[in-house]
Amino acid sequence: MSRGVILKGNRMKHRVQRSGQATTEFVTVMGLLMLVLVMLALLLYTFREYGGRVMDLVGSEYP
Repeated sequence: MSRGVILKGNRMKHRVQRSGQATTEFVTVMGLLMLVLVMLALLLYTFREYGGRVMDLVGSEYP
């Protein structure tokens, strides 16, 4: 017997909908996590560059 025969109408649709919801939530959370990681990497790069400039200015011998 196929699953469609064992699980009748609404129960089968409900089960498929839950599985799709979990997948959608997983993909959404992973996308947001990747976006946050990229933003943090960009922020780290920017502040390191700015820190290097500040150290160059502090270390320069200006008369």
